[in-house]
Amino acid sequence: MGLVFILVVLAMVGLIGLKLFPFYMTSFKINKTMTAVVEDPGMRSATPKKISRSIVKRLDIDSVTLITQRNFSEYVTVKNNNGKITIDVFYDEEAPLFGNVFLRVEFDKHFEN
Repeated sequence: MGLVFILVVLAMVGLIGLKLFPFYMTSFKINKTMTAVVEDPGMRSATPKKISRSIVKRLDIDSVTLITQRNFSEYVTVKNNNGKITIDVFYDEEAPLFGNVFLRVEFDKHFEN
């Protein structure tokens, strides 16, 4: 009985890990992109629209399909105040676990130079 319980718990932890892994991979790619844009000296004189296009292109190269040109303003806010770039990213992702039970993860990130 004890061994079966331990195996069930391990299976649940493994299943949850497999469901959450893609979300955190996407989050890692978004962090990398936003950090690169904020640290890019060429972006300091760019307009928020140009910065946004650069972000979308970089995310596309990294195969991030969550944030696109069409829905960019839903998830990302870009400001450039005299060379001080501020990027705020807020999004959530959801995956079915089993039945009507879902895993939901929210990401709220802030980047600035």
